[in-house]
Amino acid sequence: LAQNATSNIHAYCKPSPLYFILYPYPYSHPHPHPHPMTIMSMKETLMASIIDTLSALSSQQPPSSFSSTTRTFTPSKDLCEKDYVLIDMLNSQEHEDISFCICDPSLSDVPIIFASDGFCNFTGYTSEEIEGRNCRFLQGPDTAKDDVDQIRQAIKNETPTSVNLLNYRKDGSTFINEFFLSPLHSPDGKVIYFIGVQCSVPEQGPGQMPANPG
Repeated sequence: LAQNATSNIHAYCKPSPLYFILYPYPYSHPHPHPHPMTIMSMKETLMASIIDTLSALSSQQPPSSFSSTTRTFTPSKDLCEKDYVLIDMLNSQEHEDISFCICDPSLSDVPIIFASDGFCNFTGYTSEEIEGRNCRFLQGPDTAKDDVDQIRQAIKNETPTSVNLLNYRKDGSTFINEFFLSPLHSPDGKVIYFIGVQCSVPEQGPGQMPANPG
């Protein structure tokens, strides 16, 4: 399955940063930073691999225990088909522990409107403490301003990005966060949400393979 996923990703173009979240298999990237890609090619690459891998998973793996209390994201706005596939995957079995959040750029200060159970477990906050706040609450005195500015610029430009930065849990402990941000689009191409995925990595620096929580 890992070989198939890797073959699929190379068949389209260089992998999206979110590829490493959805496929926790070793992958040797030739560059410390992902090759520049358009939003469309990024989504096409991601979705093609998701569809192929989900088909393989459904035929090869036995059903897992999926709690009826697991929180899932239900968009209140219409998403384009490819972004619906992404959300459906994150809402599905085998992915309930992935740490991700959804932000709404149409609201003041781009607040988090949904935090996954994985996000809550990862940071130590409850969903009630997270939702309605901007992601900056995970920052602290040693979080680098340049890393924060990179995220802000990506939101302003409505483009995907990844950044390796220092964040803080509720108990004050720190972790190195390989943070992946991508816009989600309406059927007419308008950016209506941003999705952020958090992964802990051993040390600060580019080009690392995340310790996939999912």
